[in-house]
Amino acid sequence: MAMKKAIMLTRAALCCALPMSLTGCETAIMSGGTLLAHDLFNQQPHNFTAQNYAVADYLIQQAETYIDRTSLIIAKPLIDMQTPKMTSTLAKLIPEQIGVRLSQLGYRANLKAVSTTPETIYLGAGEDGEEADFILTGHYFRAKSGLDIKTRIIDIKNDRIVASFDYTIDYDAEVRDLAAPKPVIVKLSESE
Repeated sequence: MAMKKAIMLTRAALCCALPMSLTGCETAIMSGGTLLAHDLFNQQPHNFTAQNYAVADYLIQQAETYIDRTSLIIAKPLIDMQTPKMTSTLAKLIPEQIGVRLSQLGYRANLKAVSTTPETIYLGAGEDGEEADFILTGHYFRAKSGLDIKTRIIDIKNDRIVASFDYTIDYDAEVRDLAAPKPVIVKLSESE
């Protein structure tokens, strides 16, 4: 009886501690002793940080045989397939948050090209003219099912994709606002 009570207490302690230890997951529910994580990619309102940290975790699991802790990963904005010459907040936010997570995991990331906040400006590894080993990039496009996002880590030396993750998020008002292309000011020549 004492052993059964100890097992039940251990299970209860594990069930309470496990949801808090899930990286990138904010909500979890218990159903008959089984942990069920909510779908991070379709919850309302969007939790971009949790989504992008999960994407980073997935990407680095694929790429860990190619990327070591001394490799430099440079993040580039995602390309909006409808307006490829323009950028948006979303185009920078996704690789920025993925890069922050990679940095948390001990990888060297340069986020200067995608920094949307002053808090990530400090992540500028390899600024002394060091060439990047890998590029974190991708693209997105609007589809009937939502916003299709495709992320990639590319080995620059071999021009080979070492990790990829594709997913769709709801194209609601919040995402529409973040994905709206930002106008670019272009200086025309004086003769025009």
